[in-house]
Amino acid sequence: MPATEPLGPMVRIADLRKAHGWSQDQLADRIREHGVQITAAGISNVESGNKQASDRLLTAWAKAFGIDTLNVWHGPLRKPIAPGVPARRQAAR
Repeated sequence: MPATEPLGPMVRIADLRKAHGWSQDQLADRIREHGVQITAAGISNVESGNKQASDRLLTAWAKAFGIDTLNVWHGPLRKPIAPGVPARRQAAR
């Protein structure tokens, strides 16, 4: 059963993995290249919210994606605003 409160950035991590077109096995391989041992099952547990990722794992995760570490911890705080569209109209979308 998933945690009632998010234990980490599981949705953001799953989105990043899928955007790269990687399976959980492929991501596990790339994370292991950065010195952290994890299996596809371990990735699944973090993505589903069943396990909390350590700081060390999240750092390796960011390196595997080639992004800044903070971008793994924190997803976007709000939807980007499209140029020329008033904020009230965007909220209704």
